[in-house]
Amino acid sequence: MSRAPGSDATTGHTTRPIERVSSADFTVMLLVMLVVLATAVGIWQVVHHTSSLVRRWAPSSFPRRVAGPLVVLDSGPTSRPDDEVVVLLHGLGATSSYFGAFYDGLSRERRVIIIDLLGFGKSLDEERRHFDVSNHVEAFDEALAALGLTDQSLVLAAHSMSAAIALTWSDQHPDRVRHVYLWGPPIYPSESAAQAIGKEYGLMGRLFLLDSRWAQRACRFSCENRDISGQMMAFTAPRWPTPVSSAAAHHTWSAYSGSLRALILDFDWTKVLPSTVPVTIFHGLDDPVGDQEYIAAISGGAEIVAVPGADHHVALQHPELLFDAIQERPPPHRTTR
Repeated sequence: MSRAPGSDATTGHTTRPIERVSSADFTVMLLVMLVVLATAVGIWQVVHHTSSLVRRWAPSSFPRRVAGPLVVLDSGPTSRPDDEVVVLLHGLGATSSYFGAFYDGLSRERRVIIIDLLGFGKSLDEERRHFDVSNHVEAFDEALAALGLTDQSLVLAAHSMSAAIALTWSDQHPDRVRHVYLWGPPIYPSESAAQAIGKEYGLMGRLFLLDSRWAQRACRFSCENRDISGQMMAFTAPRWPTPVSSAAAHHTWSAYSGSLRALILDFDWTKVLPSTVPVTIFHGLDDPVGDQEYIAAISGGAEIVAVPGADHHVALQHPELLFDAIQERPPPHRTTR
């Protein structure tokens, strides 16, 4: 039996010859892709260089040093060894570079230390698997001991999830903490309420914060290709300084998921609030993180400062808040004029 030209011998279906892309068509496609890429890069450049945060941010001038299990930026001791020490703690997915040079000016009258939390930034530990509250607090204790700060009075300033570390340590050492300042603490009454963090940040928030299977896959790729993932993060966050956004990949999955679980989702804030030490909370009115009614209900006598026009990164948008607050509360051994 004869078959039609171009038909399949087994099925009888007519087959079409493969159409080849001409060199002219390929050239056009390539040019279109280049134009799209160039446009995207151009838009990124405009957004990046016009960002007020990018224009204001600069890296900290403090030298980096190892302090026990942690790595810190340290302004160094002052001429008065009994001066208070200000310690800055970053949030989830950040590093000590987050604060930049915004707070270097505090070192004119006091020692300032900016910490890479356990498992993050230069304190990254590929072998460690446990990152509960006690692990973070113990690492903080060891770092202070390595820095020779076993007796000094401390001022703790913590962003987001590190609020749990600052309040826990203060609860254990109330005689050594002069004041605790919190920027955007993720305080919720329950784990289910805390999962609103992911919903507030949409699909990406749910992916990285709550869906552990996909988050682990994404984090594994990120951790194995930190340079590439850092560049990708910088490209998706043009309003951020690239040293900050690219450093967001500097952690392990164990550090990220363990800290998220221990310091946000499972943390019982009623064990540390009301606090036995003075607490000030800076809350950006555009910040979706935290249950503000619940925070007000359990924080006791804590001072809550509402900041119009600020979001979760009020620490970078208004660094003057901490400067002014510290200046208004001079160390006990100083006299005010």
